[in-house]
Amino acid sequence: MLMNCEICKKNVARIHVTQIRDGNKLSIHICPECALEKGVAGPAINTSFSIEQIVNQASKGVTLDSHALMNPKTCTACGLTYNAFKESGRLGCAMCYDLFADELEPLLLRIQKELRYNGKYPEEGNDLLQKKREIAELKRQLKIAVEKEDFHKAAELRDRIVELGKQLLQLEHQSE
Repeated sequence: MLMNCEICKKNVARIHVTQIRDGNKLSIHICPECALEKGVAGPAINTSFSIEQIVNQASKGVTLDSHALMNPKTCTACGLTYNAFKESGRLGCAMCYDLFADELEPLLLRIQKELRYNGKYPEEGNDLLQKKREIAELKRQLKIAVEKEDFHKAAELRDRIVELGKQLLQLEHQSE
C-alpha cells in the first residue's frame, strides 16, 4: 500500500526512516524531494538529523537542487548523486546499487577482492561451511560457462562440484 509523504502530503513516500530515542520508536515516511530538502537523503545527507525537527519544519516550503534532479547519475528514488556518495561513503537507497553499479564494481574489487561478499568465518573448524560456499560459487561459474557455451570448462566445473559434494557428505556424516 502506497503512503503519501508526511511532510508535503502530495508525493508518494518512498523513504521510511525510523529512529530510537530514549526507548521510543519514531518513524516518518517521506518522499525523495522532502528527504533531499531535510537532509535525510541525497547530496546533503545529515547523519544527525532528528525526526522531530523534520516534522516541526514541515510547514516550510520545499526547495530542490535542480542540478541534482537533472543529473543522469542521480538516483530517482532518493536523489543521491555519485559525488555525494563519494563524499559521505553511504548510498541513499537500494536503487543506488543498480544506478552506480559501474562505479561501485572497481571500488568493491579494491576493498574486498571480489564483487560478492562471502562473509567472515573462523579459520578452523568450518570445513562444512567452506565446502558449501565453494560449491555455490562453482555452480554460479557453471551457469556462466554454459551460457557462454564453454562446455569444456562447464564439464570441469561439474566434476569439481560432484567431487566437493562427496567431500561435503563425508564431513556431514563425521559431524553427526
